[in-house]
Amino acid sequence: MGLEVDVTIHRGDFTVRAAFDVADGQTVALLGPNGAGKSTLVEAIAGLVPVGGGSIRLDGAEIHELPPERRPIGIAFQDALLFPRLSVLENVAFPLRARGGRADAARAAAREVLTELAAGVPADAKPAKLSGGQRQRVALARALVAEPRLLLLDEPLAAVDASGRPELRSLLRRTLAGFAGPRVLVSHDPVESMTLADRIVVLEGGRVTQVGTPEEIRAQPRTRYAADLVGVNLFEGTLRPLEDGAAALDTPDGQVIVALPAGMAPFPAGAVVRGRLSPTDVSIHVRPPEGSPRNVFPGTVEEIAILGDRGRVRLRTTPPLVAEVTVGSIERLGLEPGDEVWATFKAVEVQVMEQTPAPDTL
Repeated sequence: MGLEVDVTIHRGDFTVRAAFDVADGQTVALLGPNGAGKSTLVEAIAGLVPVGGGSIRLDGAEIHELPPERRPIGIAFQDALLFPRLSVLENVAFPLRARGGRADAARAAAREVLTELAAGVPADAKPAKLSGGQRQRVALARALVAEPRLLLLDEPLAAVDASGRPELRSLLRRTLAGFAGPRVLVSHDPVESMTLADRIVVLEGGRVTQVGTPEEIRAQPRTRYAADLVGVNLFEGTLRPLEDGAAALDTPDGQVIVALPAGMAPFPAGAVVRGRLSPTDVSIHVRPPEGSPRNVFPGTVEEIAILGDRGRVRLRTTPPLVAEVTVGSIERLGLEPGDEVWATFKAVEVQVMEQTPAPDTL
């Protein structure tokens, strides 16, 4: 039946209010900035943090008042949290031993899951002798050894160096695909979330601001944070009509000229609207552009991220922009952080829509 979460959690002065569900065989990623409440929410599901209100149901049964050891949950934390004095084998066998299992049976089950998830990791080694990737493999094995109904992964790649992430990400993908119950993945990494999750719950400031598939989040980010994650330019402000069907979208960060499609119903006076602009529609110039494009923004290159044969260029302009161009274009223009540039885009490329307030939970 899956997992149903509808809770309020108080942690000092910070409150998390969230509702979402996860079906059997589905991976939901909790995505948000540091301090958004992601780990607090997962710890409440695991029974490590008390729930101030609401309920947590697994297969229709309320579990939020059960102690952690009675919840059929496997959890792997971002820093692994392995017992430093226990060997790899004893760490993985621990959940079975804690439930009263025989030592020989627990070790046999631990060896089996280690062979599947952490082949090559010495079973008699202590955690301090392992790499970050090896520790996460052991933590994942420990989370799965007791055959839980629910799997919680709290930023499993955060403590792994960049060279080891692709391999561990592939292992996580296979592991999640083979787990029949609901899976919850905590992350602040959009690549991790977009590649591993079936649905994404965006959490900001302790509130759910958007829920959707990775494709839906990419196509229609509802907040600036979500837009920044997926590399979409999102402008929010009010419209002032101009000539020839154009309008000025006045935002706190600057003005953008947009074209209103023919036949579009007029927005109410003072209505807050959003303008969405694909980074592929932003052009970069190293000299002032010729002609008279409606949107020209001088600024500097803030950051360049290479993604395969494409480069995502973050620009310090007013408003801030992200452009996506080929690696060849970056090399041809000689772009480097700190360079002075001009960014341009057409008014017709900005998709305009009325802004609706994001509810606390979706």
